[in-house]
Amino acid sequence: MDTYFRRFHSRFLLFGTAVFAGLWAVVRAGTQSVTIDEADTYLDWVARTSPGHWEAASNNHVLNTLLMRLFTSLFGLSHLTLRTPALIGAAIYISAAYVFCRILTNDTLRQWLVFVCLVYNPFLFDYLVAARGYSLGMAFLMAALVLAAWAQSRWPPDRIGAACSVCAALSLAGNFSFAFVDGAAMLAIFAWLWRHPARQRLRLLAACTIPGLIVTLFLTASVLIRFPKSELRYGARSMGEMWRSVIRDSLYQLNPEMVNPFLLKIAEHGRLFLFPLLAAFAIWRLAAASRRTRVAPDPHTVWLRQVGCVLAATLVLALVAHWIAFRRWGVLLPMDRTALFLALLPTLLLGLAAALPGALHDWGRRALTAMLFALSLYFLGCLRLGYFKEWQWDAEVNRVYPVLAYYNRTYGIRDFVSEWRYGSVLRFYRRLDRHGTISQIRSPLEIPEDGQVYILDWGFEEDVIKRLGLRVVYRGAITDVVVAIRPEVESVRCVAAN
Repeated sequence: MDTYFRRFHSRFLLFGTAVFAGLWAVVRAGTQSVTIDEADTYLDWVARTSPGHWEAASNNHVLNTLLMRLFTSLFGLSHLTLRTPALIGAAIYISAAYVFCRILTNDTLRQWLVFVCLVYNPFLFDYLVAARGYSLGMAFLMAALVLAAWAQSRWPPDRIGAACSVCAALSLAGNFSFAFVDGAAMLAIFAWLWRHPARQRLRLLAACTIPGLIVTLFLTASVLIRFPKSELRYGARSMGEMWRSVIRDSLYQLNPEMVNPFLLKIAEHGRLFLFPLLAAFAIWRLAAASRRTRVAPDPHTVWLRQVGCVLAATLVLALVAHWIAFRRWGVLLPMDRTALFLALLPTLLLGLAAALPGALHDWGRRALTAMLFALSLYFLGCLRLGYFKEWQWDAEVNRVYPVLAYYNRTYGIRDFVSEWRYGSVLRFYRRLDRHGTISQIRSPLEIPEDGQVYILDWGFEEDVIKRLGLRVVYRGAITDVVVAIRPEVESVRCVAAN
C-alpha cells in the first residue's frame, strides 16, 4: 500500500505540474498583447489571399504560418487562434518532457526538478506561447530525442529512425534556425542505432533519411531553395556572446508579484552563480560516476550513458556546424531565440547527470540536485502573464487600441501616427476590430508632423512630444508607450457641443 501511494504521489506531482504548464500557456496565449513579429507574420503571410506561406523570408516560419492560416480561416481571428500552432507545439513539448522525466528516474524529486527546468525556463516558455515557429521547432526536436530514448528497447531500429526523421523534418519546418541541431540529432540517433546487424543498416539508413526528406519536399524544400542569404542577419559574432544571450534570457526577471522583496534582492545577486555552480557540480558528478567501473552497471545506467552520449553528440555536432558556417560563409552564430536548443540540450544533460545512480553519501549528486532545486525555484519565480521578454515594449498595445477606437468614434479621427514598434500590432488590432472605422495607422521610421493622434515611446520620443506640443492622454503602466494628441483635437468636439 505504501508503495502504491508513493507511485500515485509521484505521478500526481509530475502530471499536475505538466497540466499547470499547459493551462498557463493557454492563459498567456489568450491574454497577452500581440507583438510586432506575430502581427507581421499574420499581416504579411497569413492574411493575404494568395498563399504567402510558401514565400522565402526569415519572418515566415512555414509550418507555423500554414497552421495559423488554417486555424484563423476555420475559427476566425483571435489571440487564441493566432497562437494555436504555438500551443500545439507547447503540448507536444510538455508531453515529451513529461515522458523523458518519467523514464529518466524513479526518484520523484529529480523527476520534478528536471521537468521544471525543461518547461518553466522563462526563455523557453515565452516561445512556447508566441505565435512564431520556435515552439514547433523545439517541440519536434524534443520529440525526436525523447522518442529515440523511449523506443530504444520497444521498437525496431528502422521504425525509430523513421519516426525521428519525420520529427526532425517537422522541427525544420517549424523554424529554419533548428536546421543544424536537427541534422546533428539525426546523425547522433543514427549512430546509436548503427550497432544492429549489418544486413539491417541499409534499411536503417533509408528509414533515417527518406521519411524526413519526403516531409521536407512537401513542406519546406521550395522555400529553402529560394531562401536569400541576406535574411540571415541576426546572430552572435562569438561563442561568448552566444552563450551569454542564453544565460541572460534564461534568468530574465523574477516576478515581483510572486517573490517577496527580501528574497528578490537575494535572488538577483545569487543568480550570477547558478549556471557556473551547475556546470561545476555536473562535471563533478559525471567524473565521480565514471570512476565507478568495478561493478558492472545495471541496464538502466547503461541506457542513461547511451542517451547522454546521443545528447552530447547532438550538442557538439550542432555547435561545430554553426561554427563552420560562421567561419566559412559568415552565417552568424545562434543568439537569443535562434539559440533555444542551447538551453534545451544542456538541461537534458543535467537531468541525466542527476539521475545517474550513486552511493549513499554521494555529495556530488546531492550538490547537483540542490542546484537544480535552486534553479527550479528561480524559474517558477519568473512566471508571468503580461509580456514576452523579446518584445516587452508591445506588452500594452492591446490597451492602446481601445484609446484609438475612442478617438475614432468620438472625434472622427481615422488617421493615426505610430512609432514603428507599435504600427504592425495596431494594424492587427484594427483588423480584429470588426466594427472600427480607422482607415490608416502610419508607422514610418521618421515621425511625421502632420498627425493628430500619435502612439509613441516616451523614452525615445519625449523630445518629439514636447516639440509638437502634444498632450499625453494615455501612458502605459509597465512600458513607455504613450498616446499623445494635439490639444485642438478635443477642442473641436467642445466647440461643436456648445
